[in-house]
Parts: sequence; structure tokens; C-alpha cells
Amino acid sequence: MKTLITILLTAASMVGMGQKIFTEGVVEYKIDILKGAENATVASAFGGATQTLYIKSYRARLDFKSNLRNQSTVYDAQDKEGFILKQNGAEKYLLPLEDGNWQKYHQRYAGASFTKLTETKQIAGYTCLKAVGKMKDGAEVVVFYCPDLKPLAAGYDPLFEALGGLPLEYQLGSNGVLLSYTAQSVQATMVATGMFELPKTGYKVLEFAQQ
Repeated sequence: MKTLITILLTAASMVGMGQKIFTEGVVEYKIDILKGAENATVASAFGGATQTLYIKSYRARLDFKSNLRNQSTVYDAQDKEGFILKQNGAEKYLLPLEDGNWQKYHQRYAGASFTKLTETKQIAGYTCLKAVGKMKDGAEVVVFYCPDLKPLAAGYDPLFEALGGLPLEYQLGSNGVLLSYTAQSVQATMVATGMFELPKTGYKVLEFAQQ
């Protein structure tokens, strides 16, 4: 056990030294509404919202929290599958994404291409490079990513998988709404294994239906 803890702490400390692999830690993002805030529903859904990324080896978890709903997306990069937990008030739902359904669920991001630029920006203490991406539906995404923070759990966000670095700031829009996600902190710290486990009870299980 002592040896295991030493290995994990050493791996986590590699992030602070600017190494290439981000094996374990937490990234906290602030969400701002850049377009669509005049819509009361949008303002309620995203006003004051936050997103937190948890990385542990090949597994990742993205927690979105707002006044209206909470959502957790969990991904295993080795098995290339995961699940989504949604909570609206007292209602709690589980959507398993196995047997290729992870890729189908994120099909909007398939084939997205990025143009990497030379512009840099300091975010949460890290130097990031700018890239502009285009999705199949024509939507554009602007991202600042850190090549010195390459997550071992690559693919947790299929849109940014090909960047070769952790996105620390990006703008993403849909249906007249444009949101900005900006990392407030990047912490190299141990993350509990239980955060990535499929819950056995307490959730209504949904069946994935491709649109």
C-alpha cells in the first residue's frame, strides 16, 4: 500500500513539473453565458453553473452543476464506454453507454477538425495554445488547450480528443446559446475510485436510443 501511494503521488507531481501525462487530478471550470442570457430558461440553466473534471488513470468524470440540474459523465478510455447520471429535482436517471453507444451518443463531434494557431494564453497557471475547430454541422468551437497536460483518459470529451492536450478554456454553442468554459484551477491530487463506479441503486435506468 505504501508503495502504491508513493507511485500515485509521484505521478500526480509530474503535472506540476510540466510533464506530458496528466494521470490524476481535478480541474475546476467556471461557465459563463456569452450569448442567450436574455432567455430566462437559459439564464436559469447556466447562470452560476460550474463544471469539474476528475481524472484517475484511464478514467474521467465530468460533473456539471447548476440551479436546475446536475449531470455527471463518466468514461473509461480503455473500454471506450461510460455512463451518464442526470438529476432534475428529486428525479435521478442513469444512461449506460456501452457496446459502441458512447461514440453514437457523441456523434455530433465525430469528424471535427481543428486548426492549431500560434496564439497563447495563460490559464490557471499553464501556457495554452489556441485552436479553432469545425464540426460536421458547421458549428465552430474556439479552444485554448495545454499540451503539457495530456490526460491519460483521452476521449472523455470526444470533441477535443485529437488536440493532444487538456482544454482549459473553450467556447461551445448550440441553438442560439454560446457558453464559455474556463479553468479556475488545476490540482494534481488523488481522486477516489468510487467516483467512477456505476451506481447499483437509486437511479432510473434509461435505454439509449440513437437519434
